[in-house]
Amino acid sequence: MVRRQTLALRVAALAVAVLFPLSALAQQAKPNQPKRSKQEQAEIDAVVKMLDDVIAGQPAPTDIGMTLTPFFFKSQEKRTFVPFTLDVKDAPADNAILCIRIVTPGLQPDPKTKKIEYPWEDLHFLTAADLASGKLARALMAAPGPTDVYVAIKQRVSEKAPKGQVAKAGVLKTQVTVPDFWGAELATSTVMLVGKVNTLSAALSAEEGRARPFAFGPNEFLPATTTTLTKADHLNLFYQIYNVSPDPQGKPSITIEYNFHRKEGGAEKFFNKTNPRTIGGADVPATFDTSKYPVPETLEIPLTSFPEGEYRLEIKVTDKVSSKTLTRDVNFTIKG
Repeated sequence: MVRRQTLALRVAALAVAVLFPLSALAQQAKPNQPKRSKQEQAEIDAVVKMLDDVIAGQPAPTDIGMTLTPFFFKSQEKRTFVPFTLDVKDAPADNAILCIRIVTPGLQPDPKTKKIEYPWEDLHFLTAADLASGKLARALMAAPGPTDVYVAIKQRVSEKAPKGQVAKAGVLKTQVTVPDFWGAELATSTVMLVGKVNTLSAALSAEEGRARPFAFGPNEFLPATTTTLTKADHLNLFYQIYNVSPDPQGKPSITIEYNFHRKEGGAEKFFNKTNPRTIGGADVPATFDTSKYPVPETLEIPLTSFPEGEYRLEIKVTDKVSSKTLTRDVNFTIKG
């Protein structure tokens, strides 16, 4: 017998202000770097040389370990905005420098400057407090397709440090496949499992946005650190829908279905679903233009009525104008 329950549900479309990320990275090809002191410039040169050496084939330092988890969103230029979390293991207890770089095959030095212009390169000065939690959030911009990302962290050694002190360092090389949101096909951003939502009292500055790339409009959606939840938790999702066909008034006409499936005895069985959600012209501002803006979506469901176990949430998005449909899956586990 199919088990059905009534879900206490809150599903809400967000205002246009949330459509694009606030981070300055989403609005420019490369962030502007402030003028540095001689000591800071020497430290920058050291971490850049370390990264150059690793890219050239030398062994990477392994004092610091890193794991990168990317998320993908459409930006206002024809590249993809990629905020990411960086789990850092054995981070130094001191300040450090973080360098992020995208490397593509066949890059050659500029004939005039003799330097290589990378598609993305960014530097961040980190404090010991930044590293204390073992988790950072940063972002980059990338063209669609397989992308080699290098991340380097190097401990800053004080001028008063004992002579001969060696700075801890680590370099991560990883490849991410960046989606192309600029075609005609119906698409979504990463469906983000959200751990916490912060309401911003004011817009972030450009520098704040570089360190807090998950701010979208008046809200900051912090990714969950685990897919294992408890019955006391809420399932919170945030994502955006792209390339929606306009109705005769130029507005979206979308239906979204949420279907929950639970693993039982080695098989998957339907557990429950929400009422289909529709998004139309009355749900967006009069100035909304489907050719310019994505359609944002959030979902929040309390898990009190969910038995412990493993679940798959199937999200089905239907564009009623074009009759195109897509599905996305979110897997999570509930434990007591």
